[in-house]
Amino acid sequence: MGLPLLKDVIQSMEEAIIAKEENRPDGTYEKARLRFAHAETVVPFSCLLGLFLEGSDFEKIQREEALDLPRIPPQGRNWKGSVVAPFAANNMLVLYQCTGKISDGSMISGGQNNSYFIQVLHNEASVSMPGCGNKDFCPFEEFKEKIVKPHLKHDYNMICKIKPPVASVDPALFISKVSGFFAGLLSPKGYRVASAESVKTEF
Repeated sequence: MGLPLLKDVIQSMEEAIIAKEENRPDGTYEKARLRFAHAETVVPFSCLLGLFLEGSDFEKIQREEALDLPRIPPQGRNWKGSVVAPFAANNMLVLYQCTGKISDGSMISGGQNNSYFIQVLHNEASVSMPGCGNKDFCPFEEFKEKIVKPHLKHDYNMICKIKPPVASVDPALFISKVSGFFAGLLSPKGYRVASAESVKTEF
């Protein structure tokens, strides 16, 4: 359900990276793309990103395996409807370009999208990504490879636009039947008018 949206997000980020690498002036490319929908979009989109999953659930989703039933309340669990899709729920995917050292001390090399990172915010709060080692900032290429790519094997348009086979109908036969129906309906013989004598009323 959320796959077309996820593909659109990635495409807009790739376009922004190209614009940045080509040093295009401000105002010639998008700096933000806002999309508005209902909880029925937020929930599947959050699932695709693997947010609020526990243990190996993200790997199970990527392998299209069924998840275990959630723990019965009052035991704690990460996936709660009141947290995932409260009133005015929102997801933000923010693209950063970083240079120099990151928190683990390793250097960031420029070019080929290596210096770009994605942060996911859910209801304006940073959320770690199970598909990216539970990090808050995921390298863009790693995000595409580990979180997005496994979902791309499904063609949304092929799955959701399947039409049942239509039986072939002889147009001449169809027109003949429709014409006969209306001819019988509109002809004086087609009407059955009840005479006064045929109507019996009992008190």
